[in-house]
Amino acid sequence: MTPLVFVHGWGMGPDLWSPIINNLPDHPVQRADLGFRGSPARPIVSTPLVIAHSLGLMWALTHLPRPWAGLVSVNGFTRFTRADGFPGVAPRFLARMKSRLPVDATGVVDDFLCRCGMASPHTRGFDQAMLSQGLDWLAEWDTRAQFARIGCPVLAIGGTADPVVTEPHSRACFPGIPLVMVEGGGHLLPQTHAGWLASRIAATLKGDWPA
Repeated sequence: MTPLVFVHGWGMGPDLWSPIINNLPDHPVQRADLGFRGSPARPIVSTPLVIAHSLGLMWALTHLPRPWAGLVSVNGFTRFTRADGFPGVAPRFLARMKSRLPVDATGVVDDFLCRCGMASPHTRGFDQAMLSQGLDWLAEWDTRAQFARIGCPVLAIGGTADPVVTEPHSRACFPGIPLVMVEGGGHLLPQTHAGWLASRIAATLKGDWPA
């Protein structure tokens, strides 16, 4: 049975995936923890199906050894910041967050999670140093080359109303890959569309990948 590895994004934790995992019984599951709210944890499994949200995709491409059985990217990206010919996020967005972090870490995380669409962010108990490192990852990482060599089936999912990763940004990250855009979907599809995502993940486990 294919093991599942779930990877969350910046400012969040492994509990992001609970609504989906509860709808995927009978599969071995491990959750990565990037250390923003708890102790960092890197799953060690053989040939997993990787399900990654937001920054979690770049983290997985950087830290999880291959081969993978497949990849489901949810609101993910292979590069975050804008570059020549690449429609990412303006670097000043991250620079402002990083400058505020030492004096108002709670406000920075609250503002970001509210921007993502989280109605009641739970921002206590996070690790400020890891949050800062995560902002560095967002600013500096470019995993497009790693993704080009991924060597497994890919399901890329975005939201037409995502305030963080626009549709042009998503399409630039997945050239030649069918991109499923959820109409009206924001940046928290694992929570707002948990049942639908669980069904799509279940379909990939049966070999049903986009053509």
